[in-house]
Amino acid sequence: MSKLYSIGELLIDFQSVGTGSLKETKEFVKNAGGAPANVCVQAVKFGKDAVYLTKVGNDGFGDFLIDSLKNEGVDVSFISKSNEYDTSLAFVSFKEDGEREFSFYRKMAADLHFTKEDFKDVAFTKNDILEFGSVALKTEVSRQTHNDLIERAKAAHALIAFDPNLRLNLWENHEELKSIVKQYISCADIIKIGLDELEFITGKSEESAVKEILHKDLKVLLVTYGSHGARLYLQNGKSYYNPGYRVQAVDTTGAGDSFFGAFLAEVLDGGLSACDYEKALDIACRCGAYTTTGYGAIPAMGTKEKVVKEIK
Repeated sequence: MSKLYSIGELLIDFQSVGTGSLKETKEFVKNAGGAPANVCVQAVKFGKDAVYLTKVGNDGFGDFLIDSLKNEGVDVSFISKSNEYDTSLAFVSFKEDGEREFSFYRKMAADLHFTKEDFKDVAFTKNDILEFGSVALKTEVSRQTHNDLIERAKAAHALIAFDPNLRLNLWENHEELKSIVKQYISCADIIKIGLDELEFITGKSEESAVKEILHKDLKVLLVTYGSHGARLYLQNGKSYYNPGYRVQAVDTTGAGDSFFGAFLAEVLDGGLSACDYEKALDIACRCGAYTTTGYGAIPAMGTKEKVVKEIK
């Protein structure tokens, strides 16, 4: 059975109780977070095998995160602990419409300092997927580790899935971020990207940006529009649009990750050649919408059966 491997940040999301700014918030609830980790969990909820690759601090927060993913059924055998670096933290407050304000504490984050040696025993097979984002690409050692895994995954005929998931406040130099993201776009088979991110990275409108990004190796480009659904572009010129599903959103945390996890789970069923793209896009949009109806990312995610039943 093909597996999803995700690599990247694993952090504590301290999410506000009630709505308001971070300045105003007095209470927070602790949840496991990190975009690639959320993608992993959604795939597991779809009955797939998923493995998370990262490093946390050797502390109570790190223990909590490992236990949280393990309890969700994610393979945590490649999550190591660091005595030198800390577990990442993020504080999140919510506006009335479910949008968020973030404050990150990860300047000495363990998930920015994993090495090739940490994952030397990862063994990819054909039709596995290696998925990642840009948050953990901040350091040279982390990028070298990603590059090594990508090279090994490609050699095994696994697929490379990239979600830039831009967090501008984590980068002092936005031009550096653009350059790094473009580097990893060039080696991906599947990309999920928000419309605003697409325009930021390319400086172009959607139509022109898509033409630029759809390079010869890219099989699938997913452009998301928040509550207005998503469009799927293929290298052969075909595209599919789904308008999304109207729900009463209370927290948009993890919606894009849920979307991507569901889509990749559909791809894992038989690879890209057997994928029903229109169906996969639809279930991805349903999952993204479903996750916004509850608080937190992982706690709000649903199984395929539940999502199909409740999101019409």
